[in-house]
Amino acid sequence: MRTIFVAPSTPHPSGGVAVLYEMASALAIRGHDVHLFHVNFFDGTIAATDEVDWFSFPDGITHHVARTGLGDGADVPPADIIFGFPFDTEMPEHFGLPVVLIQGYQMLGDAIEHHAYKAPCPKICVAGWLVEVGRVLGVPANELVHVPIGIHHDTYRTTRPIGPRPRRMSFCYSAHLQKGAELAIEVVGRVKDAVPDLEVVMFGATAPEHVLPDWVTYATQPSLRQLVDDIYNTSRLFLCTSRVEGFGLPNVEAMACGAALVTTDNGGCRDYAVHDVTALVAAYGDVDALSQHVVALLDDDDRRTAIATAGCGYVQRFNWQRTGELLEAFLARYVAEPAAYGYAERRG
Repeated sequence: MRTIFVAPSTPHPSGGVAVLYEMASALAIRGHDVHLFHVNFFDGTIAATDEVDWFSFPDGITHHVARTGLGDGADVPPADIIFGFPFDTEMPEHFGLPVVLIQGYQMLGDAIEHHAYKAPCPKICVAGWLVEVGRVLGVPANELVHVPIGIHHDTYRTTRPIGPRPRRMSFCYSAHLQKGAELAIEVVGRVKDAVPDLEVVMFGATAPEHVLPDWVTYATQPSLRQLVDDIYNTSRLFLCTSRVEGFGLPNVEAMACGAALVTTDNGGCRDYAVHDVTALVAAYGDVDALSQHVVALLDDDDRRTAIATAGCGYVQRFNWQRTGELLEAFLARYVAEPAAYGYAERRG
């Protein structure tokens, strides 16, 4: 198949963009003809592909830098599938069958998200709860397809024993309101009062906009080696305080590296965070419960080790090879029978 991907590419790491790149890569590795159009959605796009030095693309992807979008489509080759559906314009037929990739909800605003869910074509949802959101919004069941995303387990792996780790916890920082940075700061403050020798490491794509306690170590754009070896693999715990997560890749990365997860019930985590089995889970905003969960695992090595070990084993199922297999199989079915996924009947 020839597949078109449209990505809001930036010179800085972005989880949502990385997922698009990974899906494009998964199909290219499986022998498909993949074209990746780097466009300007959020005023942060690239001018040349060498600016995306934070991602390693495989051979088999043809890159196009299209800062103003796809235009009239004259530069877009005839394709079988295109990931994306336009808001207000008629899509040229040679673009192929459209697919919308749903990576989150309540993150980009109702105008964008409801448009995505209501597009007259299949919606690929990266997490189970996003399928449920679609059902609540009235999307026909045949248009909702669950394709779990993953991580690279040859990179995100346990390199240090889970048991004898420092009394250290880590957190992926973002200033986005839905990520709960203020909640995290409050939680780590309470835990520090209860566990004075606690070490906290936060990291993020940019410098923090919040004022952090002076005893918190912060890493801006850590290298992959630093993230895996010096942060995830030295942490007893990984904390997530998001109100919503589309999936929560940092959570899964940390779990694969042997850190026990303490998380809010944010939607995406439901695919891998089973309370008191693979993680400890609390309601968003429940500072008491989140703090108690962290202290409990810091104080009880046997319980922490059991949860971290179970979590590490559980997340092995989330890998890009499996994602590529599921994605390829769905696209083949869709190309063979578009009406089965709502496209032809709704378009007509």
